[in-house]
Amino acid sequence: MENKLNDETRQKLKDVSRAMLRLHKTLLEGEKAVYETRHGKIPNANVYLQLVIDDEHFAWLRKISALISLIDEATSLRRPASEIEAQALIDETRILLNFEDADETFNEKFQIALQNNTVAVLNHNDARSFL
Repeated sequence: MENKLNDETRQKLKDVSRAMLRLHKTLLEGEKAVYETRHGKIPNANVYLQLVIDDEHFAWLRKISALISLIDEATSLRRPASEIEAQALIDETRILLNFEDADETFNEKFQIALQNNTVAVLNHNDARSFL
C-alpha cells in the first residue's frame, strides 16, 4: 500500500483513541445522570445500552463513538489506514473537539456537557493535547 501508515502516526491515533474513549465515557456518564434526573433510574445495563443506542437523548454522543471506531479500525493490522486516511481522522477529531462540526446541535450539546462536568473538561483537554 502506498502512503503506508507509519509507526508514529499509528501511535498518535492510538493515543487519540484512548483519550477520546475516556472523554466519551465521562460524557456518557454525565448524560446518563441527566437522563435519570428527567426519567428516573435506568433499571439495568441492558436497558441503558438500548437507550445509548436508540434514544434521542444520547444521539449526539454517537458521533464521538463512531469516530473512535474509525480510528481503532485505522490502526488495526488487518486493514491499516494510509497516512492520508489517518490525517483525515485526526482532522475530523480536531474539528469535533474544537466545536467546528457542521452539526450545530452536536456542538451545542458538547459545549453544555463540558460546562456541567469538570472531569469531561480535563478529558477534553487531554484528547486535544494529542492533536
